[in-house]
Amino acid sequence: MAAAPSRQTQRIQRDLRALDENPLPFIQNLNLTFNDGMNQLTGILIGPDNSPYTGGYFRFIISFPPEYPFKPPDFCFQTAICHPNVHSKEGNACTDQLNATWAPSVTLSKLFTEMHSLLAKPIYEIPIEDDPLTAKDPEKARLWTTQFAQP
Repeated sequence: MAAAPSRQTQRIQRDLRALDENPLPFIQNLNLTFNDGMNQLTGILIGPDNSPYTGGYFRFIISFPPEYPFKPPDFCFQTAICHPNVHSKEGNACTDQLNATWAPSVTLSKLFTEMHSLLAKPIYEIPIEDDPLTAKDPEKARLWTTQFAQP
């Protein structure tokens, strides 16, 4: 007989059911797996209109720590993306929802909405890297979207 799902898994599954009932048009192909002792969620975030990321399909992986939802998950872009709040090599995103303002009440829907909003309106005042040229270069962001984030 299989063990009952952990509270963490139950919470993730509840959030996924809510997304099934009220899908976000910019999120596709969600898939929950259990790897290396950790729940991981993969999917695609579609870039927002009227931004350098328009038309981009950005693959991501979310890794949930054992303490989730009391500790935030790690959101990592697997598709190369030029964005001031995303580490250019590792793809880790840095947002308030994932750091300073994280609360257990933040659902996956809220997290995805925050990430989509971050692509639409980067936070230039707090870049994740010290390269000022990358931080404010929408043309480079468009080029990377065209090169790396096509369906």
